[in-house]
Amino acid sequence: MRTGNRWKTRLGDIALIGAILLAAGTMAAVAESASLPVSVRLEEEQPLPPGAELEVELLDVSRADASSIRITSGRVAVSTFPVSLRLSYDPAAIDPRMTYVVAAVLRTGGRVSHRTMTAWPVLTRGAPERADIVLEQVAEAPPADAARISGVPWAVTEIGGRALVADDPPTIAFLEDGTFSMFGGCNRFRGRAALSAGRIAFVQPIAGTKMMCLSERMKLEQDMLEALDRTASYKRSGARLSFTNAAGVVTVRFVERPEG
Repeated sequence: MRTGNRWKTRLGDIALIGAILLAAGTMAAVAESASLPVSVRLEEEQPLPPGAELEVELLDVSRADASSIRITSGRVAVSTFPVSLRLSYDPAAIDPRMTYVVAAVLRTGGRVSHRTMTAWPVLTRGAPERADIVLEQVAEAPPADAARISGVPWAVTEIGGRALVADDPPTIAFLEDGTFSMFGGCNRFRGRAALSAGRIAFVQPIAGTKMMCLSERMKLEQDMLEALDRTASYKRSGARLSFTNAAGVVTVRFVERPEG
């Protein structure tokens, strides 16, 4: 009888320990989740049609030789802006060495009407733990002449979401056949890009001189080359030009540079 009671006690202890471990596991699972506060507004306020849907993504954009990686995303029906939400993610998926951005698109009437056109860094490398992002209107298919980017010298104003203030910024100029010449910040390059209906792909490798300059100029040049490698599309708005990656995040912004 005593032996039986002793086994019952042990089984009871084991069950209690199991319950404690299960509760601890549940608490750990809860502790592993996190949420990123995101505020979204339109660059220009306007009424929304019924059925508008906002999609927000947290992306890993660290890899220069690959498309961005989606960490998490969320969708919500919207009727007005601004919108505040919390984007859930797994902290274990965040590497402090990597770079993360928030991107978003607004769909109305079955098409993308607005999207983020610049990078909004978050979480790592000194970036904030919240995102206050702006959606810009996606232009309707422009006339052919308006979309042309050839025959114009373009000077860089922003790379990877960082504004560039320089007396001698990187520049690029295209010919009608897609060949281009570029000043990267130190060296000069020549290459070819495949252009079609707002899409652009830079053919690798890009040939260039091999001069050595100050470290900050070399870093600027490397950032420029990496940005071109990530670029998948372009958008021209008058005297302004932006390159974007496959996720629609801006890689480089340019302004038309007067000749002479």
